[in-house]
Amino acid sequence: MINKLKRFVKSTKGKWIIVIALVSVLLIYFAVKKVNSFNSSNKEQGYDTYQVEKVSALKLQGKATPKLIKTYNNNSQIGTFISTRVTDGQKVKQGEPLINYNIYQNKRQQLVQKVDEAQKNVNDDYKNINKEPRNNELQKKLTQDQVALSEAQQQLNQHDRQVNDSIYAAFDGKIDIQNSGNLTDGQPILQLVSDEAQIKSKVSEFDLESIKKGDKVDIKVTNNGKKGKGEIKKIAELPKSYEHKVSEPLAASSDSEDKDAITPHENPVDSDPNGGNDAEVSKYTVIINNIDIPLRAGYSIEITVPLDAIKLPSSVLTKDNRVFVLTKDNKVEKREITIDKVNKEIFVKKGLKPGDKLIVDPKKSLNDGDKVEVAS
Repeated sequence: MINKLKRFVKSTKGKWIIVIALVSVLLIYFAVKKVNSFNSSNKEQGYDTYQVEKVSALKLQGKATPKLIKTYNNNSQIGTFISTRVTDGQKVKQGEPLINYNIYQNKRQQLVQKVDEAQKNVNDDYKNINKEPRNNELQKKLTQDQVALSEAQQQLNQHDRQVNDSIYAAFDGKIDIQNSGNLTDGQPILQLVSDEAQIKSKVSEFDLESIKKGDKVDIKVTNNGKKGKGEIKKIAELPKSYEHKVSEPLAASSDSEDKDAITPHENPVDSDPNGGNDAEVSKYTVIINNIDIPLRAGYSIEITVPLDAIKLPSSVLTKDNRVFVLTKDNKVEKREITIDKVNKEIFVKKGLKPGDKLIVDPKKSLNDGDKVEVAS
């Protein structure tokens, strides 16, 4: 058998058969390789896709502060300070008396008497005018007496407000005793710290447009991990760089010769406001309230603002700001969407939802309803 095979291989016919077989194998090899290459090429030509998702939540840092702090200073105009009626750390309700004063009763009696006298003068003026209705002098006197009555009433009301303001709790809160004895006029006696807390934070100019007043936020106390919720109450109109300028008082003129002259009240207009250092990113104060967990002043707070927004890369947009949405059967739907560009970023206002798949870098030849190959 082996000898016959050797003789066949050595023969001319055998040699041709072997050559043909080898050529056939090579042809089959190159054909398979070409098909694989074609399939691979087709895959490489498939479109990449982008899945629509909501923007990640905005992370901020802040500090807990009381919503209100009122300082009660020793007010010698209403009387002599005797003692406090509350203790350090005590919780009080609005309207509760906090401080004992030996009130100057004579002062109020004098003011009441002044009001009564002014009222009597006005009443007498009306009686006289009824008798002489054409007497201009009586009309002038009535006008003057009415002004005097109004001023007397204002002085009495101001005195009563001053007494109430110096003695009674203006809101619910907790007491922080500052001084309790040997007080000079104007020295702080105690502070009333409101029960209601708020959080102060800052947001950069790049994130400012993504939040608004009324947005709900999630909060976490850094030191103990307690979690709660709140709401954005206010976003400052001006950046932090303006705040110190607003609080700076106007300098009084030192050249004034009349020391008793009253400094005129001014409402200055800044015609050329300075926005701060051009190299620094502007930051805006954000106030968060309606907090549902107790917070102590000074606690560090981690703030998460869920953002109900969809952001797109520019690569999925056509020149007319449309997108190709991939359907389940690998066909595309050319869809018109409404967008808003903020700081060179593209946000969807209408037309897409999370989970939609978009064609990346669509060709000009791509049309609505076309079937496409996708690479991902």
